[in-house]
Amino acid sequence: MPRQSTTRRTLSGAAVTALAATALVAIPTAAQAHGGLTNPPTRTYVCYTDGLAGGQAAGEAGNMRPTNPACVNAFADGNYSFYNWYGNLLGTIAGRHETIADGKLCGPDSRFGAYNTPSSAWPTTRVTPGQTMTFQYAAVAQHPGYFTTWITKDGWNQSQPIGWDDLEPAPFDRVLDPPIRAGGPAGPEYWWNVKLPSNKSGKHVLFNIWERTDSPESFYNCVDVDFGGGGNVTPSPTPSATPTPTPTPSATPTPSPTPSVSPTPTPTPTPSVSPTPSPTVPADSVCEIEVDTSSSWPGGFQGNVTVFNATMEPVNGWEVSWKFTNGESVQQAWSAVASQSGSTVTVKNAAWNSTIGHHNAVTFGFIGSGTPQAVSGATLNGNACIVR
Repeated sequence: MPRQSTTRRTLSGAAVTALAATALVAIPTAAQAHGGLTNPPTRTYVCYTDGLAGGQAAGEAGNMRPTNPACVNAFADGNYSFYNWYGNLLGTIAGRHETIADGKLCGPDSRFGAYNTPSSAWPTTRVTPGQTMTFQYAAVAQHPGYFTTWITKDGWNQSQPIGWDDLEPAPFDRVLDPPIRAGGPAGPEYWWNVKLPSNKSGKHVLFNIWERTDSPESFYNCVDVDFGGGGNVTPSPTPSATPTPTPTPSATPTPSPTPSVSPTPTPTPTPSVSPTPSPTVPADSVCEIEVDTSSSWPGGFQGNVTVFNATMEPVNGWEVSWKFTNGESVQQAWSAVASQSGSTVTVKNAAWNSTIGHHNAVTFGFIGSGTPQAVSGATLNGNACIVR
């Protein structure tokens, strides 16, 4: 899609066969999973605990038997989002949160789509306007990054899935690299003190994004709260330094499209954008691949490729392949070694970038001839990849 002088196109990787929900009886070992809010709890976490409680009550400890109607509806889509409640993520979003379609904010990954469904049954945390509370975010896997939280506007339509227009234009809280402590309900956790808006009443939704600064990956949380009072106004313990800066609504920084070790601020989502539909995500893939066509000219183009490792293990030595569909060919490449046989392109790592850390990415570029169109059969070390 055109973006000023830049045209984006994505590799059409073969879909990985979906896991049958009835076959899952344990936590998958290659899940895309890092963390999520446990206080106030995200919708995915409350359904996880509701499912465990239902299983325990039925004498099936460890099994998922949700009883909350909203969680029962989510469970109808399969139990992936229950055992992987901390894996509601997009791997190559690179700060472009505004490209998530309206109505998909609470579950931009299709496996979490049920959490977009409006329902009065979502378990709700009672809070007090203006209270300071401790946010607890399970650090299933630890990474640097920004945690940013918005809240729904007054009068938002509770009968419709949440869109950008339903959120206040600026976040009310933002923190970079909060401290980590042991002993959370799901193990080690990030924690920081947050002052809730003082001008809210009734039911609202908090929308939280954890954007990594060492990867293009981001995580999404929706939390149901009721400003009817009764929340815990005393955080415990109190951090030695206040890690939460006051957000500046007028600043709209532009993030780098590639991973960087330097922190890149999260832009404030702009409700007036025209979002593109969120992609369909295979059930338990091992990689994601994206190509930016950064420039083109008659008979040629420049491609930039991002390869994302979506497993919990590093990839040591990588080989990416895909098939051109319009007679294109690779003329030269950098940060990688490329070859081509017929329509099939094979790209191997350079000596200095052979490892892709777990849930991290590597990038390379190439000059191509021809007119670029969608490609097919994208793989990483022989494994089919998610399309971005």
